Parts: sequence; C-alpha cells; structure tokens
Amino acid sequence: MSLSLAGKVCLVTGGTSGIGRATAEGLAARGARVLLPSRDLARGQGIAAELARASGGQVQALACDLASQASIRACVAALLEQESRLDVLVNSAGIVAYTRRETQEGLEATFGVTYLGAYLLTRLLVPLLRQSAPARVVNVAGEFHRKARLDFEDLQLERSYNVIRAGAQAMLCKILFSFELARRLEGSGVTVNCLHPGAVQSGLLRSLPWYLRFPAALATPFLQSPAQGARTPLYLACDPSLAETSGLYFAKEKPFEPSPMAQERETQARLWRVSAELTGLRPELETP
Repeated sequence: MSLSLAGKVCLVTGGTSGIGRATAEGLAARGARVLLPSRDLARGQGIAAELARASGGQVQALACDLASQASIRACVAALLEQESRLDVLVNSAGIVAYTRRETQEGLEATFGVTYLGAYLLTRLLVPLLRQSAPARVVNVAGEFHRKARLDFEDLQLERSYNVIRAGAQAMLCKILFSFELARRLEGSGVTVNCLHPGAVQSGLLRSLPWYLRFPAALATPFLQSPAQGARTPLYLACDPSLAETSGLYFAKEKPFEPSPMAQERETQARLWRVSAELTGLRPELETP
C-alpha cells in the first residue's frame, strides 16, 4: 500500500539516472510534483519531460551542481522563491571517483558530492520540511558502508586514496548523518531514514578500478534493475505505516542493522559538527 502524493512536492537528487530516476518516476506516478536538481539543466529538462510523459505526472528540473556549495545554495534560494512546501526529500545522488579529484571547495569529490552535498542541501531545506510536516527525508546509502573506517584526521583521503575506500566512506557518512538528523528532528513531524537499495545496475559501475570491471560485467545480468532498486526508497517515501518511523536503516523494505560504527552516537555527533564547519553552517538546526 502506498500513500497518495497528490498535491505533494518531492525533490529527488540523482533523479536523472539509475535509482534516482526510477524513484522520481514512481513519485510522479503517485501524484506528486517532482523536482529534479541537475548539474546540466538542459539535460535535466529533457529527462524531466520524459519522466512526465512516462508517469503522467509533473516533473521539473532545477539547476544544481552538488559539487559546488554555491550552486546548492543558489538552487535552494530559487526553490524557496517558488515553493511553499516540501513533503519528501530523497538524497539519491552519488559519484565514485576512480582517481582523487576535488570539488570547487577543494574537498575530495566522492565525499563532497555523495555525502556533503546531501548534508548541505538537507540542512538548507530543513525549515521548509518542518513547515510542511509531516514530511520525510530518505537517504540512499548502501551495504558497502561496512568496509569503511572513518578517519577524522583524513576525511579528504589525502594520505591514502582509492575508489573503494572513498565510496565506502561516503556511504557511512550518509548513514551517520541520517541518524543524527533524525535525532535532532525528533518531535518535529519530519522523519529521516536511510537505506541500502540492493545491488543495482548503475552508471557508478563505470567508476570501478580496472581489475573489478570484468567481475562487475559478469555480475551485471544478476543485478536488479533501477526500478527494482527504487522499491525501498519509494516505500520509505510513500508507505503510510512509516508515518512516525525515523532513524532507521532499511534493506528490502525492512529495518536492517548497519555496521557498529554507523551506530556510534559520538561519531554521528562529531561528523555533524565537522560537516557544519565544512559548509559554513552552525551546528544548530535551522528553524522555519
């Protein structure tokens, strides 16, 4: 059973491809007006039109480059000018850089886009989410987080970089952030949950090291489609039974226990403080 989203506004990052695109289409098909932040606005507008035709719903692209904090702030400013509510925020965007590169702020790109971009976007939208309560935040992470050990002395992976370490760290950070945000929003009517979508056919596979590409190619026929991978994000965004469920990690539409490090409250709080500093925000949540 899914909640009707008629009259609701949803924002999906990473909505131009893969799981994000399938999630956006599913939300639009349920009656929501869906917003798609897109680094390439022209491409985003084309995909928004395709999704609108496929779903019969309303889909709009917004200019937003998650590798630029200035672009994220400009996107939110534009969104606040046109929207009076936001009912669902799905942070699905992610990259995995094969070699180390940096965002416009000089941050390691996988960390800066996959995690910190989601952190900043969500923080800036918290007042609107609170104003629109009941509202939901859904963060797409993954089981790969279990391979990460967070080193606060080298979050930017300057001492030692590889694509696997970068991807695992970003996923772990997203889960830590989800739990801390859920705690800080307790009682506000805004729920926050995160998830593992399963092994899904994705453009991220192209970012794997050369020695993993052949095994990945062999496994591709056995991977889920993006539509299958979108089931759990859509469940968390739409199912009425989850109206008051917050601060959990899900897999296959069921609560699932994340790694021990992901559950460390001290680590969650420390990452929150560091992230606030890296984005120029106060640690305290913004109010409507």
